[in-house]
Amino acid sequence: MNAPAENAAQKWSDVVEPGEKIPPLYAKDKLLFPVHEELRPSGWFSTFLSSGWEQLVDGHPKYGSDSGAFGQRLGAAALRDLSMRTFSDGMLPALLREDPRYFRKQEGSVRQRAVYAASRVFITQRDNGSSGFNNSVVFGHGMASALTRAYYPQPSANTSVVFQTWGYSLLGEAAGNLWAEFWPDVRAKIFHKHRGPQP
Repeated sequence: MNAPAENAAQKWSDVVEPGEKIPPLYAKDKLLFPVHEELRPSGWFSTFLSSGWEQLVDGHPKYGSDSGAFGQRLGAAALRDLSMRTFSDGMLPALLREDPRYFRKQEGSVRQRAVYAASRVFITQRDNGSSGFNNSVVFGHGMASALTRAYYPQPSANTSVVFQTWGYSLLGEAAGNLWAEFWPDVRAKIFHKHRGPQP
């Protein structure tokens, strides 16, 4: 991979490794960041997962439990996830000068790393390298959750469901951070195991 292509890949990656030299994200880049997230196959994983769970337990949004309901839930989840990414990873980071990427800890005990990953829901890195409250995620998810009242069916278009959606979305963000923190280690162990000893 040549240098420009490598820099582009690093720029649009949503996970930053410790010590990795990455290109900065300017305001215009942040506005495009959600588009790159949507184009990644992994970006749709949470959409299908949440739709499947809502279909299984007949949760919100209340579309029923027949086969057509899953398609409606999938569409609503896609719109919800897109709006969350637009607010949390695009518009608000651009306005508030916060970095939407996850910075891996990689070092320390499992507990330390797990606490760190979960805490990134509320703590983020700013463009100047300092840390502060993660306004983008907390309020961006809140804004996207409030927007569900415009397209969720009754009886799901209400304040109670908005706050429930907001809470679950922050839990989902924490789960995503935990995945980003630990999956590279698991993947490396699996790959090393299947590769076998080197001669």
